[in-house]
Amino acid sequence: MNKIYLDNNATTKVDEEVFKVMEDYFKEEYGNPSSTYDFGKRVKDSIEKARDNVAKFFNTTPDRIIFTSCGSESNVTAIMSAVNKYPDKRHIITTKVEHASIMETMRFLEKKGYRVTYVGVDSLGRINMDELKESIDDDTLLISVMCANNEIGNIYPIKEIAKIAHDNNILMHTDAVQAAGKIKIDVKDLDVDFLSISGHKINAPKGIGVLYVKDDNNYSPYIFGHQENNRRGGTENSAYIVGLGKAVELILNDNYSKEKELEELRNYMEEEIKKNIEDIKIYGDLDNRTPNTSSVAFGGVKGDELMVLLESFNVYVSTGSACNSTISLPSYVLTACKADVNNYSPIRISLGKYTTKEEIDEFIKILINAVGMLRRRG
Repeated sequence: MNKIYLDNNATTKVDEEVFKVMEDYFKEEYGNPSSTYDFGKRVKDSIEKARDNVAKFFNTTPDRIIFTSCGSESNVTAIMSAVNKYPDKRHIITTKVEHASIMETMRFLEKKGYRVTYVGVDSLGRINMDELKESIDDDTLLISVMCANNEIGNIYPIKEIAKIAHDNNILMHTDAVQAAGKIKIDVKDLDVDFLSISGHKINAPKGIGVLYVKDDNNYSPYIFGHQENNRRGGTENSAYIVGLGKAVELILNDNYSKEKELEELRNYMEEEIKKNIEDIKIYGDLDNRTPNTSSVAFGGVKGDELMVLLESFNVYVSTGSACNSTISLPSYVLTACKADVNNYSPIRISLGKYTTKEEIDEFIKILINAVGMLRRRG
């Protein structure tokens, strides 16, 4: 039986065109981009072309783009840059539904004496904007809010939050890892100070990320060295950078039409689930979420048991963030939403550019059978 992969928020398959352009940088164009001879300069030129593509992807200029190893490194670098920018301030605002890399960094800073406000969400996972505004004080140095949630798909009002931050002379960071490629990201419109993405969420390889920095005066390196215009040390991961540049080029050339198709396919899937399975719950803000994500719970069925059973049929979903998959606790995102996870424990279904209607139809058949088996088992 062919596998049906529906966990694209965890990672995506590398696009064939991306892999093809990367190959040459392992086999032939393997020169060090810092070298002064032509063999290295050619690689440097390719890196700068990729930087141009990423800049277009964000509607910014290439000098604002720093290549990193992943979204988590970008997140941590942004937060620590803000901390270093304001050494006399000790307060940060974030939310209760951020990615683990943000949460762990906040816990680290709390141990160092920083105060962190974790703004709550309502039952649909929407941010409590009044609480966010009321949390601001003269000691606040940064607000960090994700652009889109990795578990329930909610899209958050980053432009509005950035204005609130700047009106109070506070830096603004957004983790856009789950938004990139799914919704258009215009950093000029959002007006954020820092923005992070990860390559492996948009059909580029694992091990490459980006940090957008609006103003270098607010930035400090996390890894020291002369590369990336003295902003991030270490010999550039040239093959992966070129791959990321190609991935965003494909999204731009496609003009996000694939994402519109994914939304239609996701909506079709949810309607079929509703038609064929009783007593279900779909989590999140259903009117304002990424086009590929569905967090679905089936009354009386444990999400982790359903996930394991589906795997036996070669269907791959998750129960939440891949970064927390080894922790056998209820999702902190759904806990923040005050969800009834004891009776409605969800699976996360996240579609990707290779997901087909035929796969969804087959998945629905398997899902109906799997839910029925678990309910009969009690």
